[in-house]
Amino acid sequence: MRFLKYLIPVIFCVLKTPVYSQPPVTENPLLVHSNKPISWDKVNADVIRNAIEQVIQVSDKRVKNIIEAVKPGTGPGSTLVALDLLFYDIYDLDMKMQLISNSNPTDSTRNAAEQGDQALTDYQTALSLNEPLYKTIKEYDLQSGSSLKPNQKKFIQEQIQYLENNGMKLDGAGRKELQVIKDRITILGIEFDRNIGTSRDSIQFSENDLQGVPDNLKLKWKRPNGDYILYINTPNQVDIAKYAISDATRRQMYYKYNNRAYPKNISVLDSLLYYRKQYAMKLGYGSYAAYKLTDKMAGVPQAVWNFEYGLAEKLAPKVTSDLASIRSIKHQMHPELPDTIFAWDVEYYKNILLDTKYKLNTDEVKEYFEMNQTIRGMFETYHRLFGITVKETFGLPVWYSKVRTFEMYVGNKKVGSFYFDLYPRQNKYTHFACFAISEANPTVSNEILPVAALLCNFPEATAGEPTLISHQDVIILFHEFGHLVANMVVRSELITQPASLKADFVEAPSQFLENFCWQYASLKLFAKNYKTGAVLPETLYNKLKESEHVMDGLDYSTQVYYGMIDFTFEDKYDSIRGMDLTAVTKSLYKIRQIPFPDGTHMIAAFTHLNGYGANYYGYLWSRVFAQDIFSVFEKNGVMDPSTGERYRKEILEVAGSQQEIELLRHFLGREPNSDAFMRSIGL
Repeated sequence: MRFLKYLIPVIFCVLKTPVYSQPPVTENPLLVHSNKPISWDKVNADVIRNAIEQVIQVSDKRVKNIIEAVKPGTGPGSTLVALDLLFYDIYDLDMKMQLISNSNPTDSTRNAAEQGDQALTDYQTALSLNEPLYKTIKEYDLQSGSSLKPNQKKFIQEQIQYLENNGMKLDGAGRKELQVIKDRITILGIEFDRNIGTSRDSIQFSENDLQGVPDNLKLKWKRPNGDYILYINTPNQVDIAKYAISDATRRQMYYKYNNRAYPKNISVLDSLLYYRKQYAMKLGYGSYAAYKLTDKMAGVPQAVWNFEYGLAEKLAPKVTSDLASIRSIKHQMHPELPDTIFAWDVEYYKNILLDTKYKLNTDEVKEYFEMNQTIRGMFETYHRLFGITVKETFGLPVWYSKVRTFEMYVGNKKVGSFYFDLYPRQNKYTHFACFAISEANPTVSNEILPVAALLCNFPEATAGEPTLISHQDVIILFHEFGHLVANMVVRSELITQPASLKADFVEAPSQFLENFCWQYASLKLFAKNYKTGAVLPETLYNKLKESEHVMDGLDYSTQVYYGMIDFTFEDKYDSIRGMDLTAVTKSLYKIRQIPFPDGTHMIAAFTHLNGYGANYYGYLWSRVFAQDIFSVFEKNGVMDPSTGERYRKEILEVAGSQQEIELLRHFLGREPNSDAFMRSIGL
């Protein structure tokens, strides 16, 4: 996922101000707009507080200037340009707050970044309720609308829509009430994420408990007394779910993992949903989902419900078949246990199914995906497809010792720089995401290049051992790097416009790239045995390819389940009677056709419920378009560089400047459809 806070076409969350427009007076490392490396080693709580103070002071002056001088046209000094420049510093700094609060190892620095994020969000909220600024934009649209280019008109209309959706149709008293609600939502969102990030539970197992788990994985958990201590994080949960023979071990780990941030976050989430509903109702919407969909491709809640229920219905027979295939394995192996498949059984018996029926040893596959070799191979794949070159850099300031730094080029032109923070640690973001740090500013003579980072949680090997990742992890890596590439290459004459990609389309460019993890033409570039250097044999690849759709009925139904949890919370929440959140998760669980694990509360650590509110459906919604895009490569050759270059230029480089449906029509040469998506999931 790309971090979604700024992926909506809104003026007060995506606008940025370039270096030449009243820059801050001091060289605070968080406020320097240049192509020099960011001095992360100089960032602390005092630096953060100083940066927040400076940006708010400068922004107050900029807003005043815009309101006092309405200038038609599109040249320097026009309202269009001024609006585009206004929030550069705010946006740029808040992106850094997001990164710091999710990755910095120092408590005081991380806490200051959380507070800074809240301060900037509160400031943006106040500006979104600034009536003189709203009237200025409306007046500019009346004066200059007919002379604007299509992308400029799109930009202005999106700003007006956002402002009106955030209170500009209310009177002064109503706007003040709305701001109080929004401030509360901000505080609750920060609290929800912090409770997940600071969850520090662990579990102790004996040698006997961990039968089936490979020795190289167990080694990092072993303690001097011979027992094993596992922190409750995603990589450890995945390893136990996949390998542990003991049903009790898998169950214990599953329950621990799915009770992170419980019970704290249940009440936080309930309050968050309550205030979101109040916010939407204040603006005249029947639900928060209805409010959020006004700037999405889906448009209205019923379109999402039709999509989710329709897909659930089509998947149901495949889910039944998937469960039958692993139920028979469980019965053969453990006739003494109930034949029922439980949540903690799925990955374990899926792994056995791959090993027996499909003769695919997933541990053998891992030997072809050593982390460093996979990263180099991924870079080579993107190079051949899109003409992108990546060079690693060394000795630059970073926020943690294991963070790696890189530069990206298209041809001989540098287009951006980025960081990889690949492995889990305490107080770090617990999932996988691309965090934008600075956006491209091509409006100055010396173009300011974008900066971004991948925050990931891949399983890290012990000292002296290679880090081998699963094929599923390879897919995740390709996906997240797809977000980063998009962030590096996109450009617009309006600095902020690229960030306005619709949130239910934003995953499509990255999901499209997952396909190259299943193509031998790309895999053979980097899937090499870490011991011998031998390329992944076609015989092993064929087994891998044959397994592509194994259990994907259950996998996709799980995604539908998550999407329906999110959308039920945001579209059906009753602000008078409230909602039993756990009961909702249990009621919808029937989609998976396995018993609900009573006593678990996965929603307490479901990060997307904050950042993706009413938008989780977008993962599958956008995948429809991703597979349609890939169908062009299937037709022309999956590694065809001319198709790749056209994709880079017609989709990635202009994203946000046109409506998403127009981008698709232009690239596809036809109306988009779901045929390729349905084929991709075997329907």
